[in-house]
Formats: sequence, C-alpha cells, structure tokens
Amino acid sequence: MMRLIPTLFALVFLSACTGSESSEGQPAALSAGDVLQRSLQFHDPQDKWPGAALHFVIDEPRIENPERQSEVFLNNAKKTFSINRRYGQTLITRGIVGDSCYSMADSVLVNPADTATIRLHRLECERTRGYRAFYKLLNGMPMSLYAPEVQLLPEVAEDSIGGRKALRIAARFNNPVIGEEWFIYFDPENYQLLGYGYADEGAGELLRLDGLVEVGGMRLPRMRHWYNRLDNSYLGSDIYVIVEEL
Repeated sequence: MMRLIPTLFALVFLSACTGSESSEGQPAALSAGDVLQRSLQFHDPQDKWPGAALHFVIDEPRIENPERQSEVFLNNAKKTFSINRRYGQTLITRGIVGDSCYSMADSVLVNPADTATIRLHRLECERTRGYRAFYKLLNGMPMSLYAPEVQLLPEVAEDSIGGRKALRIAARFNNPVIGEEWFIYFDPENYQLLGYGYADEGAGELLRLDGLVEVGGMRLPRMRHWYNRLDNSYLGSDIYVIVEEL
C-alpha cells in the first residue's frame, strides 16, 4: 500500500494530559495531548487494550486484489500474534510467540532451514514482526499509539476529513524510516478517531475510518478506507467481518 504500510509499523505517541477550564467556565484551548486523552476516554474508557486478546477476520479488498482477506489473532498480554492469509491456493500463517517467529504453509510448520519456501512466501522473521506491528497498531488505534518513539506536537488545528469537520493534531517520528510528520484527525464533538495519514499532501496515503465495533469494553474502527494522498483516488478498504474476544 505505497508508503503507509511500512511506516505505520512504528506509529506511536507520548503520554497526554486532560484539558482544563477557563475562568469563565468555558473549555480552554485544547492541546494535542488533551485531544488524545479525550479520544482514549471515548475508545477505551476502562483501559482494556493493554491486556486485550482478540480475534479479527478482515476483508481487505484492494484495487489489485479485491478478494484479499486476513485472519488475525492478537494477544497483547501474552505478546502472541498470528495472521492467516491465502496466496493463490496456499494458506500462509505467520506468527510470533514471545520473541520467536514461526510460519506455516497449508498448516505445515516451515523448517527455518527451508530457505526456498521462506524466500518464496517472504516468511522472514523481520517481515512477520512488521505484520504484528502493523495490525496491532491499526487494530488498536488510538490506544496502541502509546510508546516513546513519537513526539506529539502541541498544536491543534480545525480541519476536515472526508467532508467531516475534525480536530487535527500532528506527530513527529524519531525513526528515519518513517515520514517526518503525520496528521491524525478526531471528531470535535466526541473525540472519535476519524482518520490519519501523511502530513505532506503530496505523499503517501490517507486513511478514513467509518463506523465502530464494540468489543471487550472498547470501541474499535469498523472500516478503514485507503486513499491516495496526492489525487484522493480510492485504493482499498479494511472491513471487519468478525471482531471477538479470545
């Protein structure tokens, strides 16, 4: 998916504080930290995400592959992850237990010495770790963004995304592989996450979120729609068919 997929593997931000009231009793100007904290209260008011164990089935139609589907198992407490996806007639499983990676082809464990199969299906451990980071981040936003690799810029701007009014904040990344700055968009009424993408309007992709799934005390995005940031052309979607606790 162009530049967004590898860069999203490390998208995180610093901890945030709550907002304050002005002397007249009206809400004071919000900082980016205020907005993020309020969004967490909307999406995960009981702080369930760090210990969540979830099963996802996601239809992922893309312009070049309209039939793509992924099945993801994610356990944050036990630090386990696996993803099943079919490539042609072959079902490939990539997984991580603790710090160890494994892979299977049609439910048969791939021997680490089988370099031909590993190369054919791109089953390297580094790539599997990338899958885990990507799906953990996107499935858990905005909760999954808490980590020290991103500097949150303090300013909040009024903007729009997909025709909806939004509060926009920016995050700058401390990783040279990632684009320097990202925009993240929130509903100004309830602080629901609306989307995110590159701050540079001429680069990468923009994701717009649509709907919610309630599971385990959390509100997670129901659909993600991918657009080319340059010309706003549609690239694909992520549609959650199953979201359930393990």
